[in-house]
Amino acid sequence: MTPEADPLEGRILDAAVEAALVHGLTRLSVADVAKRAGISRPTLYKRHPSKEALVAAAVMREAALVIEAVERAVDAVDRAEGPKAALRVGVLTELRDHPLLDRVVRTEPEMLVPTLTTDDGLILSVIRPPIEALIVDRFSSLDAVSCRRVADMLTRLLLSYALNAPDDPPDVVATVLADVVVDGAISLARGAGEVEGAHGEGP
Repeated sequence: MTPEADPLEGRILDAAVEAALVHGLTRLSVADVAKRAGISRPTLYKRHPSKEALVAAAVMREAALVIEAVERAVDAVDRAEGPKAALRVGVLTELRDHPLLDRVVRTEPEMLVPTLTTDDGLILSVIRPPIEALIVDRFSSLDAVSCRRVADMLTRLLLSYALNAPDDPPDVVATVLADVVVDGAISLARGAGEVEGAHGEGP
């Protein structure tokens, strides 16, 4: 059930994010979150049995909100503008500052690295599937395996930039990433076509 369909859950996660922005994840207090949400600690524990579970739910919710913003931005790009324009807009949206991510990266990055970078990490599992769906939608010439690989590479690049932002402005980073990913995807598609053509040739 989404927070929109469950107002209490939305209040709890809003309170958790608010508390994390003030105190950080390490010093986040379940009691403080419950107070901010206007509920008792037993009520909160019924939803999230531990602080770790609460933090995980809040981080996943925030990641999902970022992805929703990316999807809306990409959907607004006219297909006639091509995949580079769509990808540039999506990357630029994802790279914009996020208050909770910025707070954690600055003060306690060790709390976020496993969540962001491991294959079974919460963020990677939340962000990669919709990025793959966007790649599939905008790159019809790519096969499923190539789409998955391109999406995985792009996800890891974006997470890397989130942890350690490059010196270049976000719009420059977004343009370069779009150029590299799209040109690389086109090369992949052409290479696959050449291989298929060679296999189809007679002796």
